[in-house]
Amino acid sequence: MLRLPRFPAAKALALLLGLATTLTLLGQNASKMVFPRPFAVVVDDLGWMHGGSQDPQNGPYRIGFKRDLIAQDYLPMIDIGKAVGVRIQGVFVLCELDRENAVAQLPSATREGSKWNNTANVSPEQIRIMDTVRTHSAHLEFGLHGVGHEYWENGRRRRAEWYNLQDKRPWSEAEIRAHLEMFRKVMAQYGLTKEQGHSFPESFVPTAYSYYWNPSAKPYSLGRILREYGVKFVNTAFSEIPELHPPASGSGDFDNGVLVLDRHNFGNEWWEPATLPRQPLAAFDTDIIEAHWVNLLATDDIFQATVNTKWIALLQSVQATEGHYLAKNTEQLYSQWLYKRHCKVTEPEPGRVVIDNRQMPKAAYDTGMVGTMVLKVKLPPAVHLAKATLDGQPIPSLQESQGYAHLYLPALPPGVAELKYELGDHLPDATVLNAGTYLVYSRRSTGNSVRFQIRMYGEQDLVVTTSAKPTMVTCSNPRLKVLGFQFNKEAGTTSIALQAHDIQGESGEINLEF
Repeated sequence: MLRLPRFPAAKALALLLGLATTLTLLGQNASKMVFPRPFAVVVDDLGWMHGGSQDPQNGPYRIGFKRDLIAQDYLPMIDIGKAVGVRIQGVFVLCELDRENAVAQLPSATREGSKWNNTANVSPEQIRIMDTVRTHSAHLEFGLHGVGHEYWENGRRRRAEWYNLQDKRPWSEAEIRAHLEMFRKVMAQYGLTKEQGHSFPESFVPTAYSYYWNPSAKPYSLGRILREYGVKFVNTAFSEIPELHPPASGSGDFDNGVLVLDRHNFGNEWWEPATLPRQPLAAFDTDIIEAHWVNLLATDDIFQATVNTKWIALLQSVQATEGHYLAKNTEQLYSQWLYKRHCKVTEPEPGRVVIDNRQMPKAAYDTGMVGTMVLKVKLPPAVHLAKATLDGQPIPSLQESQGYAHLYLPALPPGVAELKYELGDHLPDATVLNAGTYLVYSRRSTGNSVRFQIRMYGEQDLVVTTSAKPTMVTCSNPRLKVLGFQFNKEAGTTSIALQAHDIQGESGEINLEF
């Protein structure tokens, strides 16, 4: 009879635990790297001071929710964004935030035309609203929607502000530029100017999907004009402009410097309070899903926490789904959309991933749209992503969330790259653990320092795995302030408090000296 060696109980337990850990780590071969689709919710129609529709009186539709709107009504989006680590794209209509009756200079922007008088809305509440938006830019993006949402031609309302959907013809280039200038003028009333260090919105959703798709630029290109103002990212519903022959449903393309993506609605109407998409995630055929402000608002304050919880649960379910992930911000979503469309990812053997980016179009690089790329891998219990290198260099950032390690890779040049990774019982050193909404573009080590090129929104903590406390932390951009840093020896991390000045974010190199 075979006799097994005897061990003391404590030693036997240690051996069993070690064997279990080894088997768990060997099980990583069953976890394949996934190339996920990005996911984001865009919220239309922010900025109104009153919610009730004026449709029967030749006026704007607003949000279809008959009550006044205050700074507190922006907090649900902010709280939801904080809970899941995303910067929600919000797009604004600014006429009712006009404090100087400047919109009267643009008769086509409102029903009242040159007789526009917003004095009744001028109040400290407007200041509170814009202060809330500015101070929470980490989790709510200030995007462009319109001045008055519709277009009034000789006093008659036409849909909509950026293209005539009803008569299927464009507005004049001069009028388009005048509406953009007016949006900028109202921004300036709140100190959001280039002179004061703030940029024009990077994201645009045309009101009522009134996008003038015309890449030929004859007589003009809406995309080219938008890019002149600083807009890069557009989403709309291509189904509303069939006469303009837009890209195929669910897709997108470049229009003279901006990337325009299709988006769909999945069952929550623009006027329905506290309403989530009614279709399941599997039915979502666009990476951007449509929402309107009222969809995130409860009918009474006592119900708001419940509404927030439902939206948070939806977004967490996306992060926990193998083929999807939550894009941290708009820039990252558009970058991943390009990779998914033009890049091929394979794992010829466990732990080695080949990324073929040879088909990425030149326009994507020329417009600066190629940014960070996201991959994800399932983590067994108590296991971490212990190592990951791209062409031999450590990746700059990762996040462990909803049972997955999400890998944030630097921008990939045209060509083929190789990612190698290992799972284990620890996290890699000198790596950003990104639970925030910022971007980490690159990482480099020189001597006793490690540097990260980042783009930060609002005020957030940059968390870096470190085995020791840095002696100094600095930033190359004085408008991206280092407020302080703390070392957590037990966790093996250093948290760096950063504050970006520009409402649209600030870029800079963060340097940790040891």
